[in-house]
Amino acid sequence: MGTLRLARLPSLRSWLALLFIAAVYIGFDHLAFVIDKPLAKAFGLHTTARDEMELLPYALLMVVRFLMDLPVVAGVCAILNCPIAGFPLLGPRMGRLTVIGLAIGLTVMTGAILAIMATGSADVAVSAQSPLSALSYGSGWLVFDFVGATGEELFGRVAVLLVAERFVGRGGAAIVSGLMFSALHLGNPGASWIWLARLFFQGVLLAYAVYRTGSVWWSVGYHTGWNWASAPLFGAAGSGYLDQGHLLDFMPTGSSLITGGAVGPEGSIFAFVAMLCAFMLLVTTTSGHRLAARPVQEIS
Repeated sequence: MGTLRLARLPSLRSWLALLFIAAVYIGFDHLAFVIDKPLAKAFGLHTTARDEMELLPYALLMVVRFLMDLPVVAGVCAILNCPIAGFPLLGPRMGRLTVIGLAIGLTVMTGAILAIMATGSADVAVSAQSPLSALSYGSGWLVFDFVGATGEELFGRVAVLLVAERFVGRGGAAIVSGLMFSALHLGNPGASWIWLARLFFQGVLLAYAVYRTGSVWWSVGYHTGWNWASAPLFGAAGSGYLDQGHLLDFMPTGSSLITGGAVGPEGSIFAFVAMLCAFMLLVTTTSGHRLAARPVQEIS
């Protein structure tokens, strides 16, 4: 008869890290806006104009959130006594993985929008602006979508994964990351159940990419490309918001199930197909990275 072995309990460090992440989750958005609003007021920036998100206030908010996410990751690593210069923040192939993820995010979101158009549920036209304006806005949104995506991935696919995997293992941590990714967007304009479900699966995909590649940077690139293709490029709503200076004008005419409704193509059934394509492209363009096994549970 085999020897009965007691389950190992999570360490004290793991519990402290969990409490830290819970506190950050509860207070992060409020603190970000407390910091951002006085700065935006000082510079005379207004978040929206003509029902569109303006670039400069968006850029300021993304920088604020990014600078707040850095100490969150540092705090988790300090509590868990794990090196910052290692998995999943720093490592080999960071630039290559970012570019691959960016290309895949752009490709699959563009494919989803083209599929919507192919059903006759939307039209696209070139927006009326000068080439210089299009270049300025297009490049500006790309840069700050990257900053914003990096901040979200630092929290959701670095800090959260490092803590959650110590309680529920890597598979469970990917699910936790997906649930949190969905919950963080509950307050977005036009949030629908299909969009929130898509966000959950997107979060799981991004977490899987971290474990597959041994790095967060594919996920950062993919997140950036997905966001930029939807709103700044095609002029569709991105997570419920239209972006100032978009390069094209996306005009939905069909069912919200096809077009995504108020949240944009991200809430379309074609977005699920896009994620499946992204998963297949991830597997075919990256090699699995062997990570040293870590026990699901630890003792203090």
